[in-house]
Amino acid sequence: FFLAPASWGTCESARFGFRHSAMGLGAVERCLESFFEKIGKVVGTHPIKTLIGSVLFTIVCGGGFAFLTTETRPEKQWVPAGSLALDHDAYVKATWPGNARFNFFSATCADVDEGSCDIMDPKYIQRFHEINEKVKAITIDGTKIVADLDKDHKRSEGDNRPWSIYEGNWSFSGTPQSVNGAVEFEGRLCFTFGPFCAKSSVLDVFREDDYVLTNLDAGSVKLAINNWEKQETMCPLTLAASDSPCFNSNCQSYTTPSERQACRDLASTYCASKCPTTTEIIGGQEVTRPVDMATCQDRGCIQLGALGSSGSTTTTPSGMLNTDPGDAPESAFEFQPTKIKTMVGGLASSGTWEYASGKHIAGFWALEKMELYCPKEGRSDPIADEWERQVLCLMGVDADPRAEPKLDCPENEFLKFSGLFQRSLGDEFGNAIRGDISKLSASYFVIIVYCAFMLGKCDSVHSGVAMAFIAVAIVGMCIVSTLGLMGYFQVPNGNLNNNLYFLLLGLGVDDAFVLTSEYLTHSREAKTKGGSLDVPELIAKTARTGGISVLITSATDALAFLVGATTVLPALSWFCTYAGVSICLCYTFQLTVFLPCLALNARRTAASRVDCCCCFKVAERSLDDPQGCCCCCLPQKVFKGGAIKKGLRKFTEQTTKPIGQVVTFILFAILTGVGIFGTTQIYKDFKLEWFIPDSSYVNTFFTINSENFATGTPITVNFPESNVFSMQSNLHEVYDYLNSTHLVNKDVAVDSWYEEFMDWATEPTQAATADDTFTPSRTATDAVFGVETEFYTALHLWYRTNVGSRYRNSLSWKDEDCNVNATVDALPTGCTVTDGLTASRFNAELALEVTNRGTDRYDTMTSMRSKVAELYAGAFPYSFDFLYWEEVGIIDEELIKNLAICGAVILVVIFALVPNPRIAIWVVLCVVLSIVNTLGYMYFWEVTISGVSTIYVLICVGLAVDYAAHIAHMFKESTGTARERAINAVERIGVCTFNAVLCTLLAVVVVGFSDSYVFRIFFKVLFLVVTIAGAHGLWLLPSILSLVGGCKPSSEVYAAGETTKE
Repeated sequence: FFLAPASWGTCESARFGFRHSAMGLGAVERCLESFFEKIGKVVGTHPIKTLIGSVLFTIVCGGGFAFLTTETRPEKQWVPAGSLALDHDAYVKATWPGNARFNFFSATCADVDEGSCDIMDPKYIQRFHEINEKVKAITIDGTKIVADLDKDHKRSEGDNRPWSIYEGNWSFSGTPQSVNGAVEFEGRLCFTFGPFCAKSSVLDVFREDDYVLTNLDAGSVKLAINNWEKQETMCPLTLAASDSPCFNSNCQSYTTPSERQACRDLASTYCASKCPTTTEIIGGQEVTRPVDMATCQDRGCIQLGALGSSGSTTTTPSGMLNTDPGDAPESAFEFQPTKIKTMVGGLASSGTWEYASGKHIAGFWALEKMELYCPKEGRSDPIADEWERQVLCLMGVDADPRAEPKLDCPENEFLKFSGLFQRSLGDEFGNAIRGDISKLSASYFVIIVYCAFMLGKCDSVHSGVAMAFIAVAIVGMCIVSTLGLMGYFQVPNGNLNNNLYFLLLGLGVDDAFVLTSEYLTHSREAKTKGGSLDVPELIAKTARTGGISVLITSATDALAFLVGATTVLPALSWFCTYAGVSICLCYTFQLTVFLPCLALNARRTAASRVDCCCCFKVAERSLDDPQGCCCCCLPQKVFKGGAIKKGLRKFTEQTTKPIGQVVTFILFAILTGVGIFGTTQIYKDFKLEWFIPDSSYVNTFFTINSENFATGTPITVNFPESNVFSMQSNLHEVYDYLNSTHLVNKDVAVDSWYEEFMDWATEPTQAATADDTFTPSRTATDAVFGVETEFYTALHLWYRTNVGSRYRNSLSWKDEDCNVNATVDALPTGCTVTDGLTASRFNAELALEVTNRGTDRYDTMTSMRSKVAELYAGAFPYSFDFLYWEEVGIIDEELIKNLAICGAVILVVIFALVPNPRIAIWVVLCVVLSIVNTLGYMYFWEVTISGVSTIYVLICVGLAVDYAAHIAHMFKESTGTARERAINAVERIGVCTFNAVLCTLLAVVVVGFSDSYVFRIFFKVLFLVVTIAGAHGLWLLPSILSLVGGCKPSSEVYAAGETTKE
């Protein structure tokens, strides 16, 4: 059949070949047609019983809702099964259960435009200080939250109540309590580095000193900010005063006892005039306080007073490190100042100051994770969620307007905030979806209205309003039955399954159009022949011809999705499973719900009863003579309709002429050429922030961060259980790699417990290690401990004192007795330090420029994994974000795999159910071209390959099959020359296909105005496939078949005992 058309001969010469094909490949089709005819006879005879059976089946399936689980955790949906990120995440959660919830923020001037903004103006810093004080004062009533959870879960005292850990009052810093001579904090929410709360902002430059901040002027702001990074060590006194001892060289760094004493004398003289202190014994403990807090001009003097007292147990204030063990260390306070450019953005210099002005300030508050997992709600931490909600409210953001108690969240008159809190993504995802409910409702309304007009006539009797509601109701029955069945079989319900509604609406409405069209065709044929068929016979014939047409598309789509469920992406696998089952159910309900309702509708029209108001009767009128409805005053010719059918026939007559065929092939060749080019250019990319609405405060934060701060992704480098002593050189090599690689942000220091420990241990005046052995020498840059016992003994001494206190969350000892949470002078009882470490980790931050695209993120993650493992066997970099980055590495492979599976299924089903290779091969070609062109034009519309777009492309395969297969099936049924058959096929079924195309297009256009990334991508991909696949089915395929489809005699036996003549 690949020869020129002239070589095929006349219809008579082709008759033998056709009959031979029909006897071979057509056996399956004839058997199915006979089967559908019997089904149609039954449902047409017993419509009420069939409907009752369908409803009962739906109810039984719906019982599975009780067992249905909803999976909302992104790491369980979008991380490929068996990926390294899952193993690493499980290890980190088990080893370091107290991970942090980082809450990032930025702020700019609200009272002037950005061009006029100078965020270093004292009034902005003072206002932020006021807000920060309110943040620290927020107290969450955990007892009420526990009571609410008891009520929600119907639990009481004595029951399993894991949420009882939330009892009590909670605040950021907590309430200090004295426990066995050490200070512990009750109700403390903050994540800690040793004893210190993890937070960062420009207020650190001013030590959060209320007096200093209240009395700031422009000069003192610039003085403090410009000298902040120049500190070699941390001075507890203010940098905002030119007479501060912090500017004295002895206080910045001393190496001898005399230099230390000189610093202390200078500081004592300064504090005697600025903030004199006194030390008292309260409750058996020394407490240092100012003589008069109201006149204290530098609260750093309180810390110095505490250090000056003997045996002081006063807790070091947040941000301060007491590292003076008695002998003179390298510096007064070991300190790595945060880079100013990470706290102040849009910096500008002047002739006097390096940092003279700025546009934005940024920082974070970190909370300790105390999450619990609930199968219905997923992972949550209600205490942290509520704290973050109240902080966001102080920033002028009402994170969840539905939550109780209601909060009043006015925007600040001086500062305009944006941020990325731990709860922000979930809040904004939910707000985006809730904001689109009206658009989704409008889409469904459009479909119902369009179906009502197109399934019937503009007539009170022959309208299609009731059948339109039935078509949509079938979709609802499919959803209920599918969710219930999946509940029975324990297949989780993922977020993306919401897209099933549109898929089923598109397929269900298309099937309804086909069945209705076939019913009307057979009804008219019976009247043309001068007789009439009873309702069961009409429904039987409708099922016979329409059932096979609908089966072709439904079987193809269902099998393609069910086979595609083998993907390694859980969310995609679940979606394919749900889609395959729901399509099977949709097809079944078309036979057992739509056809019975069509039979009942036929009885109603035969009795001239009004549609949707069947209790009322009107004068009898013909189907082809509509009289209008609802007091319509339109011209009579408008009621008759048929314009689409006539227009399609005329269009097909033109495109099947020689000149029309040439023009068609040229246009589609150009379309395909551009599509193929786009397909070669499309790339894979995925960012979680795409799911955030454009107008969200979170998107504003991302923009400000990328333009002003370039804050990257925080990571930890984890070192699982190993003999750390023998791997000292490897630890140093990993540290050097992190400091030298372009993948790590150079503005944020690599935080290595090992380097800090070795700096302390190799200090020449360090008495604790004075007698220890070092290789090759104590002063060498690559010095390591030479004796294992000395190494672990010195490490634990450093770890349990204030010197190494901020690294207690980075070291885990094998002997549990060795792990401490507070400063301890002596080795804990039962601790065997020589057992070594079970785990440790470094901290770093990835550079923003290497995490821009999804592919960049994946490449960064994999290359760093490879290098770290090479330098230290078993070590690996980790970030929770890596779970999302894994998807990018395999999503293109999964898309190709699923498309290949779909292609194979389409090939088999089409050739089985359209038993003529001369026709079937062109159907497959049109489907393939539709998908290729859709992918190509996705590139030009800035749609990348991601998990979301992959699902939509798979949906498109189903729609593309629909648009081509119906035309091909009716072409096979039609008789005459190839051109006549093409025209007749379009005239008979083209209206149904056109209506399905236009109906879906109208629905997705409404969604195209959404703020949600998911729905915008849905609109783009569906718009492309509906227009492209629709054009291939209604335009290109008839043109091809008119040229190469061959002719069919006007009389041909195609079913046992039945001959059709046309």
